[in-house]
Amino acid sequence: LLDEKLVNIKVCDPAIGSGAFPVGMMSEIVKTRNVLSSYIKGKDRTIYNFKRECIEKSLYGVDIDSGAVEIAKLRLWLSLVVDEEDIKQIKPLPNLDYKIVCGDSLLGVEKNLFNLSLFSELERLKPLLFNETIPKKKQEYKKQIDEIITQITDGHKDFDFEVYFSEVFHEKKGFDVVIANPPYLGEKGHKEIFRKVKQGLLSKFYLGKMDYFYFFFHLSINIAKNNSSIAFITTNYYPTAMGAKKLRQDFKERGIIKNLMNFNELRIFESALGQHNMIT
Repeated sequence: LLDEKLVNIKVCDPAIGSGAFPVGMMSEIVKTRNVLSSYIKGKDRTIYNFKRECIEKSLYGVDIDSGAVEIAKLRLWLSLVVDEEDIKQIKPLPNLDYKIVCGDSLLGVEKNLFNLSLFSELERLKPLLFNETIPKKKQEYKKQIDEIITQITDGHKDFDFEVYFSEVFHEKKGFDVVIANPPYLGEKGHKEIFRKVKQGLLSKFYLGKMDYFYFFFHLSINIAKNNSSIAFITTNYYPTAMGAKKLRQDFKERGIIKNLMNFNELRIFESALGQHNMIT
């Protein structure tokens, strides 16, 4: 039962960046399942199979930067094959197009969530695409999936969690784990970026003098299931900042703070300026 539960953990990174977090989560899941192999026997219980199952059934990620998406895919592909000594046992690399997605996590779209037949077809096609190796069939599956998404969203092009990752919400009512290192941006000099979010589904969380990463915290609570875990690394100003009043209120109403790890002025990222980081 524990092994089955680990396979079904749904992990989301709504701001992929370097792709390190999804790979790190995969490593933890695989290590735990491998320990259980002392008690659960089977020829298919290999590191390679554990990783492939984790990528297929557990990991999801989004980033607005297409380069970050490709890097994350590459890291997952490389981590998948690095431990397989027999090259003949390596299957063709899986298709990650609807697992690691390029899009703006914070926008979302108005959609008809009750169109169950379309969602059922969408969730039938995605696993077929994941394992398909014939290029022509892959293109056919992608075309069908995109057409269904267009119908559900009434033609809107913006990324939406409940559409692209619909199986997570139908199976589990949200993600078990949400992890992110979101962008740190003030509204000054970034008004256009803020304007898009202020007009979207997270508009009620806007407050003057807020930081952009606050929206990601609100989003993470929206997409996480009850009794889930959320972990972010951000700057450490929000516990006292005036612009974070709505964020602190949301934490109070919809979550429980388990731990705040304040790094103060310790440099966590080599290239970033003005670092005052904290893990929440």
